[in-house]
Amino acid sequence: MWKKILILSLLISISSCGSKKTVVDASKETVSYKSLGNGVASISLQLFENNTFKFDLKSIPQPGTDEKVVKISEKGTYTSDGKWKILKFKDSKFSLASIFDANYAGAADFKVIDKENVKINTAKNALPIWGVVCEKQ
Repeated sequence: MWKKILILSLLISISSCGSKKTVVDASKETVSYKSLGNGVASISLQLFENNTFKFDLKSIPQPGTDEKVVKISEKGTYTSDGKWKILKFKDSKFSLASIFDANYAGAADFKVIDKENVKINTAKNALPIWGVVCEKQ
């Protein structure tokens, strides 16, 4: 009988440790943007509490064209300026002005500062990235 109680309590202890880990990992993300369904690209931008971010973009080539898939996966750091976050892309292999194109957004959405930094307004519920609406999660 004692063996059954010991095994049961061990199983409960192990299973409760695993569930706590998932909750802790999920709370480390502060802001996240994901693209809505579209035929252009799959895009996500995740800002984490430790002032780092992850940006992913994968284009969807148009049928009947010779377009190649564009894949961008970047990590960087950010600083806060009220509701604005200044993202620093280190040694990026792409043009921030092309990804954060002012033709698809207003000054209240984002501002490209230079070739490594862009300032985004995290108070907005949606952010246009590469001409694709990315909804705040």
